[in-house]
Amino acid sequence: MSDKIVSIHAGASRPEPQAARAPRPAVPRVPDFAHADATWLSPRDIAFLLDAAGYDTADDALITEGVSPAIEALIEQDAIYRKVAGDSGGWLDISPQLYFHVVLRRRLPRPKTYLQRRVIRYLANLLSLFVRTDRLYRVQPGEQESFEYLIDLIAEAAESEHERQFLVHAHLGNYALFLAGVGRGWIEHRLRYGRSALGVDYYRDMGRNAYHQAASHRLARDLDLAPVLDYLAEGFDGYARALQQLQRGTQPRVG
Repeated sequence: MSDKIVSIHAGASRPEPQAARAPRPAVPRVPDFAHADATWLSPRDIAFLLDAAGYDTADDALITEGVSPAIEALIEQDAIYRKVAGDSGGWLDISPQLYFHVVLRRRLPRPKTYLQRRVIRYLANLLSLFVRTDRLYRVQPGEQESFEYLIDLIAEAAESEHERQFLVHAHLGNYALFLAGVGRGWIEHRLRYGRSALGVDYYRDMGRNAYHQAASHRLARDLDLAPVLDYLAEGFDGYARALQQLQRGTQPRVG
């Protein structure tokens, strides 16, 4: 992994409008950004945690999919953080989800509630998706059309069927949070040198509103995502600052 999560080009130009709407894939039963509460740690992730913490990994019963409270507690250990985010760099045989989860635990206040832990899992999963630039600019994987501007996503939501509106609003919130955090330097640079009149507050307001819109949708309730999305809306600024800090320091490669 490089020292930047994704390249954001300040000089990117707006793509030419398409003559007709490209066909949209069907809305999935569980969108990729909603996978955070599923089996979110792989056996190799758990083996890494146990090994880094000095536990015997020979017992196959310990290396199972999922996560127990004891395994999750390892994520906050200093030894785990030093191993994952140390200055030595190198290759780590862990998933991006685990990498971002460990680092976010250090960039955010210690979670005190189950909902706060769910939000961290959501963000770690989201960042693992957005390391792929192609996914960053699309409402869902496999779509032909990409969106670089929040205003275009608002128009897309207005023109979409009811179920797709949930995907668009959730993506708008996710994208705005990513830009307000990881892309904050790009936003401030453009504002400082007159290349844009839009500051971080614009992305915050757009993102918070989009998260609230997504949280009020039936699919958010069906997926039990409404509390997570509302929590992100209310804590948008704090989470954006945490994502901004991910740009600093040397990051090892994971995969």
